[in-house]
Amino acid sequence: MITTSIHTVLIYLFLLIVVRLMGKRQIGELQTSEFIITILLSEIASAPITTEQFPLLNGIVSVLILLALELLISSALLRFNGLKKLFYGAPSVVINRGKIDMREMRHNRMEIDELLSELRQKGISDPADVYYAILEENGKLSVFPTADKAPATPADLRLTPDEHGIAHACILDGQVIPKNLTLAGWDRARLDKELSRRGLTVRDVFVFTVDDLGQITCVKKESGCRK
Repeated sequence: MITTSIHTVLIYLFLLIVVRLMGKRQIGELQTSEFIITILLSEIASAPITTEQFPLLNGIVSVLILLALELLISSALLRFNGLKKLFYGAPSVVINRGKIDMREMRHNRMEIDELLSELRQKGISDPADVYYAILEENGKLSVFPTADKAPATPADLRLTPDEHGIAHACILDGQVIPKNLTLAGWDRARLDKELSRRGLTVRDVFVFTVDDLGQITCVKKESGCRK
């Protein structure tokens, strides 16, 4: 039992490091080769945990080989663009200028009800309202509505709205985030002055954000307030 517990903790920490080295994209959306490696990682990592006779070192070495293979493949794909089609495939246009391409759908083994389901999830009930629909390499469907069905943008209405950018979280649960404070163009003195004006200290604040226009959102740990 003690051996299994130790192996579990070590494998968990080791896999945590390996996945971090593989990068954020591998966590968010898996390509074909990445999906295969993920399955292999789970199988190899479980062996030292479930089977005490399986040496822990063997599992670690196997994981390191997979990590090296993934990093090698990623590096090769960056250098040789033609390899991407071999490993990841290529996007397929399943709706082309408003017409469903049955040939592409058969090639990708995509049923019509599956296409309709994907469109409904994107708020489109009629395929005739779609100008282009592209099945991406990772299996996701990118949809571009026809001009008369696309949501109006400020440019369409000849408006020039201010660019708010993003809200930088300068304080989270009573802790100052220096990096975000710098991104907002603030310093600690300005932050303390703003909090003092509101009768607050850093410890009193649950979240404090500043967007690129200087708009402040301040939420106290008990209640909220907005500038």
